[in-house]
Order: sequence, then structure tokens, then C-alpha cells
Amino acid sequence: MLGDLRQMFGFAIRRGLLEHDPTSHMKRDDYGKKVERERVLSEAEVRALPDVIAGAGLFFTSAHSIWIMLATCCRVGELSGAAWADVDLEAKQWRIPPENSKNGKAHLIDLSDFAIRQFEAIKTLTGTTTNDQGETVFGKWVLPAKHNDGPVCSKSLAKQIGDRQRDGAPMKNRSPLTDVLKLPGGKWTPNDLRRTGATLMGKLGVLPEIVERCLNHTEQNALKRIYQRHDYREEMRAAWNLLGARFDLLTRADADNVVTFKRAA
Repeated sequence: MLGDLRQMFGFAIRRGLLEHDPTSHMKRDDYGKKVERERVLSEAEVRALPDVIAGAGLFFTSAHSIWIMLATCCRVGELSGAAWADVDLEAKQWRIPPENSKNGKAHLIDLSDFAIRQFEAIKTLTGTTTNDQGETVFGKWVLPAKHNDGPVCSKSLAKQIGDRQRDGAPMKNRSPLTDVLKLPGGKWTPNDLRRTGATLMGKLGVLPEIVERCLNHTEQNALKRIYQRHDYREEMRAAWNLLGARFDLLTRADADNVVTFKRAA
């Protein structure tokens, strides 16, 4: 709430509506320290996910968005704001522009065949649209909003997933299916999908350095940022393809037969 208030007051100050932020003296830790989430979906939960999603009553685009986040380790806001102009299915790449990334740096994701199939499915629905003249034109947004010309709200998917894991009664005008997305390991969020993908990369033998780059994390060591200029493009592509192949295997009809072995050093 404090973060939302500061964003609101900052909005007003920039437009000359206020001179000061009355929350500037307040610290978040005064009202409870932030707890780092550790939730990771197990491979058994990933195997169960197709059936769980199928019965959840999610939007068609939302169901495929879950798999995109797992397979690319992207942030929910990066996918929510994605434009089709930045997704090249022929080249198997998705460019996240700096204005959509958390650290303000552009990020290029190499799409595995698994991820490509999810984007292709969504494109059948949002790849084209009808303009005011009744003409069919290319759709701008991968996940367009229902009531305006922009992309879907970045909180939309989190609400859909959260509504289907509620402990109490359903919220007004929201899904009545309050427990259909619950998994044995506990409640999960869109950001947990990103963590799950990154964790599975490491489990498959991808080096931490490469996983961090696939996550588009900023290198904390200033000397490494300055002097180590290799972009690890090929290594990142291999990591995403390895992850996609794993999800291909885990989502097969006979996935119960899949056993993970520790990768040799």
C-alpha cells in the first residue's frame, strides 16, 4: 500500500498538483519486513498443471501465458506489455524493450519450440483484429485489453490465478472456482513461474551465470560488468532450448514415467 501511495503522490508532484509527498518519512520496514518468496513448482506439479489449467476456466490467452512464463522465465509485466512487433516467430526470438523491463535494459529471449507453440496459439486469437471500418488488421498486443486499445493490465493474470486459489468465498464478479489451481506445494503466483523456470534450468545443469542472464538480472559486480563483455548469446539460447525441451517432456501424456537424473559434472 505504501508503494502505491508513493506512486500516486509522485504522479501528482510531477504534474504540479502537490509540492510534497506526505509519506516520504515512512519506511516500509516500519510496517512489516518484506518476506522473500521461495515457492517453486516441483516437476510433479508441472506434470499435473495441464489438467489443472484445463479445468480452471482461465482465458485462453492466460492459460498459454502460464507456459510462456515457465519456458522463458519472463516477468508477468513483460509478457502483459508485449507487442507482436517484438515477437519474431520465424527467428524464434522475443525482444523485451527497455521500457518493459524492470532494470530498464532491453532483453532478447530465444524462444524454444515449446514457447513458440504457446505464442502461436495466442496469435490465432490476438494476431489480428477488426478496426473501426470493419477491416481485418494485424493485432498490436500479444495480450490486448478488453476495454481499451492498450495491452492487458499487468495484474490481470495474477488476479486470475489468485482467485482460483482462494481459501474463502469467491470475490464479487470474479471466478467462483476458488480452489481449481491449488497445487500440493501451496499457493503459487506468476512470479513463482519465473522462479520455477530458473530453478529448473539450474537443475538441468545450466551455469548460474547463464541463468542470471536469462533472467535479465543486472550484474552486481562492477568489475565484471566493465571488463567481461562476452554476451553469452549462444549459451543463453541453449539454456532456453534445454528448458523448453524439459517442459515438452513433462507435459507429455505419459509424463508420469519421466524421472530426473542428476546431471554429470
